Amino acid sequence: MSQADDMKVTEGGPHAAEQLLVMLDEHSSWLVPVQYVNLMATLEWEEHPRPPIVKQILSHARDGQIRICRNRLGRPMGGSVLTGTAPEFVPRAEEPELYLHFLVTGREEARRSGIEALVTDARAEAARRGVRLLRTHCWAGEDGRLVREYEELGFTATLEFEELRSDGSYWPGRILQTRV
Repeated sequence: MSQADDMKVTEGGPHAAEQLLVMLDEHSSWLVPVQYVNLMATLEWEEHPRPPIVKQILSHARDGQIRICRNRLGRPMGGSVLTGTAPEFVPRAEEPELYLHFLVTGREEARRSGIEALVTDARAEAARRGVRLLRTHCWAGEDGRLVREYEELGFTATLEFEELRSDGSYWPGRILQTRV
């Protein structure tokens, strides 16, 4: 029995968007290509344009594409978005795919088990839809530790890319894929 067996992944709506944004906000300094001081504060903006990531997450929530991983007590421990299309910066797949976006965990102690549960959920959803290709991307900085973690979960690293950040630095990324 793995630690991921203690987690339950469910689809989420508007409330799940807030939970996912909280986790993304905790990691925004390295995860999000454009840094915001406080993503959660932008949820209250009505008269001003919302940052693109907030618009994306709210749109995914309306479309029922958010997944939240919870521990046995029901506490959110991770989240992701599953769609049938990759982001604009990812080359198109030559076959139908399921793309895992915004994969994040909220607590360090649940990082591995949360990611494992969300990846297992994504594989199961791909199989349910009859899709054989599951892709995602991740931060490839430092020594590539996160890329290796995905490889341990059955992904194969493919293309490298860099995303320009608002501060002029580059966010190093890697596209990964697996077959279902």
